Amino acid sequence: MNIFVAESHDSLSLIELLTGKVGEFQTKIDANLLQMTKRFEDADAVLVPHDAYDFYKFPEYLTYLNNLALVKPIIYSDRGDFPKKPRIANSIAIRVAVNPGESLRNKVVVPYNIESLEGLPYRAYAERPTVSFMGFIPKISLGRIYRTLKYSPCHPISGNGAAVRKITRSRIYQSNLDYEFISRSSYGASFKLTHDLDVKRREYLQQISSSDFIIAPRGDANQSTRFYESLSAGRIPLVPNTSFSLPKSLDTLSHIEYPFVEFSLLKGSIHKPIESYWLNFSTGSEYIKNQVATREFFAKNLAFNTFMKRLFSLHIRDFFALSEFYSH
Repeated sequence: MNIFVAESHDSLSLIELLTGKVGEFQTKIDANLLQMTKRFEDADAVLVPHDAYDFYKFPEYLTYLNNLALVKPIIYSDRGDFPKKPRIANSIAIRVAVNPGESLRNKVVVPYNIESLEGLPYRAYAERPTVSFMGFIPKISLGRIYRTLKYSPCHPISGNGAAVRKITRSRIYQSNLDYEFISRSSYGASFKLTHDLDVKRREYLQQISSSDFIIAPRGDANQSTRFYESLSAGRIPLVPNTSFSLPKSLDTLSHIEYPFVEFSLLKGSIHKPIESYWLNFSTGSEYIKNQVATREFFAKNLAFNTFMKRLFSLHIRDFFALSEFYSH
Protein backbone atom coordinates (compact mmCIF):
# COMPACT_ATOMS: atom_id res chain seq x y z
CA MET A 1 0.00 0.00 0.00
CA ASN A 2 1.47 3.33 -1.07
CA ILE A 3 1.04 6.09 1.51
CA PHE A 4 1.05 9.83 0.91
CA VAL A 5 1.66 11.91 4.03
CA ALA A 6 -0.64 14.91 4.34
CA GLU A 7 0.72 18.37 4.98
CA SER A 8 1.65 18.98 8.59
CA HIS A 9 0.28 21.67 10.86
CA ASP A 10 3.02 23.99 12.09
CA SER A 11 1.97 23.89 15.74
CA LEU A 12 1.52 20.11 16.07
CA SER A 13 3.88 17.23 16.81
CA LEU A 14 4.36 14.43 14.30
CA ILE A 15 3.27 10.87 15.07
CA GLU A 16 5.83 8.30 16.16
CA LEU A 17 5.57 6.35 12.90
CA LEU A 18 7.15 9.33 11.17
CA THR A 19 9.61 10.50 13.84
CA GLY A 20 10.64 7.20 15.40
CA LYS A 21 10.43 8.85 18.82
CA VAL A 22 9.20 6.52 21.58
CA GLY A 23 8.42 6.78 25.27
CA GLU A 24 9.64 4.90 28.30
CA PHE A 25 9.78 1.10 28.03
CA GLN A 26 8.89 1.01 24.34
CA THR A 27 10.66 -0.64 21.43
CA LYS A 28 12.61 1.58 19.07
CA ILE A 29 10.63 2.06 15.88
CA ASP A 30 12.21 0.66 12.74
CA ALA A 31 12.82 2.94 9.80
CA ASN A 32 10.84 2.43 6.60
CA LEU A 33 7.77 0.84 8.19
CA LEU A 34 5.66 2.60 5.58
CA GLN A 35 5.77 2.43 1.80
CA MET A 36 5.53 6.15 1.08
CA THR A 37 5.14 8.09 -2.12
CA LYS A 38 5.70 11.81 -2.66
CA ARG A 39 3.02 12.00 -5.34
CA PHE A 40 -0.56 12.28 -4.14
CA GLU A 41 -1.90 10.71 -7.33
CA ASP A 42 0.24 7.59 -6.81
CA ALA A 43 -1.04 6.96 -3.28
CA ASP A 44 -3.54 4.35 -2.18
CA ALA A 45 -4.31 6.32 0.99
CA VAL A 46 -3.31 9.48 2.86
CA LEU A 47 -1.73 9.34 6.32
CA VAL A 48 -2.34 12.25 8.71
CA PRO A 49 1.03 13.16 10.27
CA HIS A 50 -0.51 14.16 13.62
CA ASP A 51 -2.55 12.33 16.22
CA ALA A 52 -6.25 13.14 16.46
CA TYR A 53 -5.66 14.15 20.09
CA ASP A 54 -3.95 17.24 18.65
CA PHE A 55 -5.45 18.02 15.25
CA TYR A 56 -9.16 17.59 16.10
CA LYS A 57 -9.31 21.13 17.52
CA PHE A 58 -8.22 22.85 14.29
CA PRO A 59 -11.26 23.31 12.00
CA GLU A 60 -9.22 24.53 9.05
CA TYR A 61 -7.03 21.43 9.20
CA LEU A 62 -10.08 19.17 9.35
CA THR A 63 -11.43 20.97 6.27
CA TYR A 64 -8.15 20.30 4.48
CA LEU A 65 -8.30 16.59 5.37
CA ASN A 66 -11.92 16.29 4.29
CA ASN A 67 -11.02 17.80 0.93
CA LEU A 68 -8.32 15.16 0.52
CA ALA A 69 -10.85 12.50 1.52
CA LEU A 70 -12.94 13.38 -1.52
CA VAL A 71 -10.20 11.75 -3.60
CA LYS A 72 -8.29 9.33 -1.34
CA PRO A 73 -9.13 7.49 1.90
CA ILE A 74 -7.61 8.99 5.04
CA ILE A 75 -5.72 7.02 7.72
CA TYR A 76 -5.14 8.74 11.05
CA SER A 77 -3.95 7.88 14.54
CA ASP A 78 -6.47 8.29 17.38
CA ARG A 79 -4.53 6.57 20.11
CA GLY A 80 -5.31 8.55 23.26
CA ASP A 81 -6.97 6.95 26.27
CA PHE A 82 -10.08 8.91 25.36
CA PRO A 83 -10.31 9.04 21.55
CA LYS A 84 -11.28 12.27 19.84
CA LYS A 85 -13.10 10.79 16.84
CA PRO A 86 -12.64 13.75 14.46
CA ARG A 87 -15.23 13.99 11.73
CA ILE A 88 -13.32 13.00 8.61
CA ALA A 89 -15.22 11.42 5.75
CA ASN A 90 -13.80 8.33 4.04
CA SER A 91 -11.37 7.66 6.90
CA ILE A 92 -9.92 4.85 9.00
CA ALA A 93 -8.71 5.38 12.58
CA ILE A 94 -5.76 3.52 14.10
CA ARG A 95 -6.68 2.76 17.71
CA VAL A 96 -5.08 0.82 20.58
CA ALA A 97 -8.40 0.42 22.39
CA VAL A 98 -12.13 0.62 21.68
CA ASN A 99 -14.72 1.56 24.29
CA PRO A 100 -17.39 -0.90 25.50
CA GLY A 101 -20.34 -0.76 23.12
CA GLU A 102 -18.42 1.18 20.47
CA SER A 103 -18.58 0.04 16.85
CA LEU A 104 -15.39 -1.22 15.22
CA ARG A 105 -16.45 0.23 11.89
CA ASN A 106 -13.69 2.19 10.17
CA LYS A 107 -11.16 1.39 12.90
CA VAL A 108 -8.04 -0.78 13.01
CA VAL A 109 -6.97 -1.95 16.46
CA VAL A 110 -3.18 -2.16 16.84
CA PRO A 111 -1.03 -3.34 19.76
CA TYR A 112 0.67 -1.00 22.17
CA ASN A 113 4.34 -0.46 21.48
CA ILE A 114 5.98 -2.15 24.47
CA GLU A 115 9.45 -3.26 25.43
CA SER A 116 9.42 -7.03 24.97
CA LEU A 117 10.04 -9.02 28.15
CA GLU A 118 11.20 -12.13 26.32
CA GLY A 119 14.45 -11.98 28.30
CA LEU A 120 12.78 -12.88 31.59
CA PRO A 121 13.44 -16.44 32.79
CA TYR A 122 10.85 -19.13 32.16
CA ARG A 123 8.59 -19.88 35.07
CA ALA A 124 8.80 -23.29 36.76
CA TYR A 125 5.58 -25.28 37.04
CA ALA A 126 3.82 -25.55 40.42
CA GLU A 127 0.56 -27.23 41.35
CA ARG A 128 -0.93 -23.90 42.43
CA PRO A 129 -0.25 -20.95 40.14
CA THR A 130 0.69 -17.51 41.39
CA VAL A 131 -1.40 -14.48 40.39
CA SER A 132 -0.14 -10.91 40.64
CA PHE A 133 -0.72 -7.23 39.90
CA MET A 134 1.49 -4.22 40.48
CA GLY A 135 0.14 -0.93 39.22
CA PHE A 136 -1.87 2.23 39.57
CA ILE A 137 -5.38 2.17 41.09
CA PRO A 138 -6.77 5.63 40.23
CA LYS A 139 -9.56 7.41 42.06
CA ILE A 140 -13.10 7.34 40.68
CA SER A 141 -13.10 11.07 39.96
CA LEU A 142 -15.82 13.26 38.50
CA GLY A 143 -13.68 13.61 35.38
CA ARG A 144 -13.53 9.84 34.87
CA ILE A 145 -17.26 9.50 35.48
CA TYR A 146 -17.93 12.24 32.92
CA ARG A 147 -15.69 10.60 30.31
CA THR A 148 -17.28 7.21 30.99
CA LEU A 149 -20.75 8.63 30.39
CA LYS A 150 -19.49 10.39 27.26
CA TYR A 151 -17.66 7.47 25.63
CA SER A 152 -19.44 4.45 27.16
CA PRO A 153 -22.88 5.71 28.20
CA CYS A 154 -24.42 2.24 28.37
CA HIS A 155 -21.48 0.78 30.32
CA PRO A 156 -21.00 2.95 33.44
CA ILE A 157 -18.87 0.34 35.24
CA SER A 158 -16.88 -1.51 32.57
CA GLY A 159 -16.31 1.83 30.82
CA ASN A 160 -14.60 3.32 33.87
CA GLY A 161 -11.01 2.15 34.27
CA ALA A 162 -10.78 3.26 37.90
CA ALA A 163 -13.91 1.29 38.82
CA VAL A 164 -12.69 -1.78 36.94
CA ARG A 165 -9.37 -1.80 38.78
CA LYS A 166 -10.95 -1.28 42.19
CA ILE A 167 -13.50 -4.04 41.62
CA THR A 168 -10.81 -6.37 40.30
CA ARG A 169 -8.70 -5.75 43.39
CA SER A 170 -11.67 -6.43 45.68
CA ARG A 171 -12.55 -9.66 43.90
CA ILE A 172 -8.96 -10.89 44.01
CA TYR A 173 -8.83 -10.18 47.76
CA GLN A 174 -11.98 -12.27 48.25
CA SER A 175 -10.69 -15.21 46.20
CA ASN A 176 -8.71 -18.25 47.38
CA LEU A 177 -5.93 -17.60 44.89
CA ASP A 178 -2.25 -17.35 45.70
CA TYR A 179 -1.90 -13.68 44.80
CA GLU A 180 0.19 -10.57 45.29
CA PHE A 181 -1.59 -7.27 44.65
CA ILE A 182 0.53 -4.12 45.00
CA SER A 183 -1.03 -0.71 44.36
CA ARG A 184 1.06 2.18 43.08
CA SER A 185 0.24 5.83 43.71
CA SER A 186 0.69 6.82 40.06
CA TYR A 187 1.18 5.41 36.57
CA GLY A 188 4.40 3.41 36.41
CA ALA A 189 5.92 4.91 33.25
CA SER A 190 5.20 8.54 34.15
CA PHE A 191 8.02 10.96 33.50
CA LYS A 192 7.15 12.59 36.84
CA LEU A 193 8.70 9.54 38.54
CA THR A 194 12.08 9.80 36.82
CA HIS A 195 13.94 9.87 40.14
CA ASP A 196 12.85 6.32 41.00
CA LEU A 197 11.56 5.04 37.68
CA ASP A 198 14.31 2.43 37.29
CA VAL A 199 13.66 1.03 40.77
CA LYS A 200 9.92 0.74 40.16
CA ARG A 201 10.56 -0.89 36.78
CA ARG A 202 12.84 -3.52 38.33
CA GLU A 203 10.19 -4.29 40.95
CA TYR A 204 7.54 -4.58 38.25
CA LEU A 205 9.67 -6.96 36.18
CA GLN A 206 10.52 -9.02 39.23
CA GLN A 207 6.85 -9.50 40.02
CA ILE A 208 6.08 -10.61 36.47
CA SER A 209 9.06 -12.94 36.57
CA SER A 210 7.76 -14.61 39.76
CA SER A 211 4.13 -14.94 38.57
CA ASP A 212 2.15 -17.28 36.33
CA PHE A 213 -0.95 -15.14 35.77
CA ILE A 214 -0.64 -11.37 35.39
CA ILE A 215 -3.82 -9.43 36.19
CA ALA A 216 -4.32 -7.03 33.28
CA PRO A 217 -7.37 -4.81 33.86
CA ARG A 218 -8.08 -1.87 31.60
CA GLY A 219 -6.90 1.62 32.50
CA ASP A 220 -8.46 4.83 31.22
CA ALA A 221 -8.22 3.18 27.80
CA ASN A 222 -10.06 -0.13 27.40
CA GLN A 223 -6.79 -2.07 27.27
CA SER A 224 -3.43 -2.16 29.06
CA THR A 225 0.24 -2.36 28.14
CA ARG A 226 0.72 -5.14 30.73
CA PHE A 227 -1.50 -7.40 28.59
CA TYR A 228 1.11 -7.29 25.82
CA GLU A 229 4.06 -7.28 28.22
CA SER A 230 2.73 -10.44 29.86
CA LEU A 231 2.40 -12.25 26.54
CA SER A 232 5.89 -11.19 25.49
CA ALA A 233 7.23 -12.76 28.70
CA GLY A 234 5.28 -15.97 28.13
CA ARG A 235 3.02 -15.27 31.11
CA ILE A 236 -0.77 -15.61 31.06
CA PRO A 237 -2.82 -12.38 31.22
CA LEU A 238 -5.84 -12.55 33.55
CA VAL A 239 -8.34 -10.04 32.22
CA PRO A 240 -11.72 -8.81 33.52
CA ASN A 241 -14.25 -8.75 30.71
CA THR A 242 -14.81 -5.12 29.69
CA SER A 243 -15.77 -5.86 26.06
CA PHE A 244 -12.26 -4.96 24.92
CA SER A 245 -11.06 -5.37 21.34
CA LEU A 246 -7.76 -6.91 20.26
CA PRO A 247 -5.79 -6.72 17.01
CA LYS A 248 -6.97 -9.10 14.31
CA SER A 249 -4.80 -11.60 12.48
CA LEU A 250 -3.00 -9.98 9.56
CA ASP A 251 -2.93 -13.40 7.90
CA THR A 252 -6.68 -14.02 7.86
CA LEU A 253 -7.95 -10.44 8.46
CA SER A 254 -10.19 -11.87 11.16
CA HIS A 255 -10.25 -12.57 14.86
CA ILE A 256 -7.51 -14.72 16.35
CA GLU A 257 -7.44 -16.91 19.47
CA TYR A 258 -5.34 -15.24 22.16
CA PRO A 259 -3.63 -17.10 25.04
CA PHE A 260 -5.24 -15.38 28.01
CA VAL A 261 -7.86 -16.06 30.70
CA GLU A 262 -10.93 -13.86 30.98
CA PHE A 263 -13.30 -13.55 33.93
CA SER A 264 -16.55 -11.71 34.56
CA LEU A 265 -16.01 -8.40 36.33
CA LEU A 266 -19.14 -8.51 38.50
CA LYS A 267 -20.21 -12.13 38.88
CA GLY A 268 -19.04 -15.69 38.73
CA SER A 269 -15.79 -17.21 39.88
CA ILE A 270 -12.28 -15.95 39.24
CA HIS A 271 -10.44 -19.05 40.35
CA LYS A 272 -12.47 -21.48 38.22
CA PRO A 273 -11.31 -20.19 34.81
CA ILE A 274 -7.77 -20.12 36.17
CA GLU A 275 -8.02 -23.70 37.42
CA SER A 276 -9.52 -24.79 34.09
CA TYR A 277 -6.63 -23.23 32.18
CA TRP A 278 -4.08 -24.68 34.59
CA LEU A 279 -5.37 -28.20 33.92
CA ASN A 280 -3.65 -27.96 30.52
CA PHE A 281 -0.37 -28.56 32.32
CA SER A 282 0.71 -31.45 34.49
CA THR A 283 4.48 -31.33 34.03
CA GLY A 284 7.17 -28.69 33.93
CA SER A 285 7.99 -29.39 30.30
CA GLU A 286 4.36 -28.79 29.25
CA TYR A 287 4.33 -25.46 31.04
CA ILE A 288 7.66 -24.38 29.54
CA LYS A 289 6.34 -25.35 26.10
CA ASN A 290 3.32 -23.12 26.66
CA GLN A 291 5.52 -20.19 27.65
CA VAL A 292 7.62 -20.64 24.52
CA ALA A 293 4.51 -20.77 22.36
CA THR A 294 3.10 -17.63 24.02
CA ARG A 295 6.29 -15.69 23.38
CA GLU A 296 6.29 -16.85 19.77
CA PHE A 297 2.64 -15.82 19.44
CA PHE A 298 3.52 -12.33 20.62
CA ALA A 299 6.57 -12.02 18.36
CA LYS A 300 4.61 -13.12 15.29
CA ASN A 301 1.36 -11.25 15.85
CA LEU A 302 1.85 -8.38 18.28
CA ALA A 303 5.42 -7.03 18.26
CA PHE A 304 4.89 -3.39 17.28
CA ASN A 305 7.36 -3.09 14.40
CA THR A 306 6.35 -6.42 12.92
CA PHE A 307 2.65 -5.66 13.18
CA MET A 308 2.81 -2.12 11.78
CA LYS A 309 5.07 -3.06 8.88
CA ARG A 310 2.75 -5.91 7.90
CA LEU A 311 -0.32 -3.73 8.40
CA PHE A 312 0.90 -1.05 6.00
CA SER A 313 2.13 -3.70 3.57
CA LEU A 314 -1.39 -5.00 3.06
CA HIS A 315 -3.16 -4.43 -0.22
CA ILE A 316 -5.43 -1.43 0.19
CA ARG A 317 -8.46 -3.69 -0.25
CA ASP A 318 -7.33 -5.93 2.63
CA PHE A 319 -6.59 -2.91 4.80
CA PHE A 320 -10.17 -1.75 4.28
CA ALA A 321 -11.49 -5.24 5.05
CA LEU A 322 -9.47 -5.34 8.27
CA SER A 323 -11.04 -2.08 9.40
CA GLU A 324 -14.58 -3.11 8.47
CA PHE A 325 -14.41 -0.11 6.15
CA TYR A 326 -17.56 1.38 4.72
CA SER A 327 -17.57 4.17 2.16
CA HIS A 328 -20.72 6.13 1.44
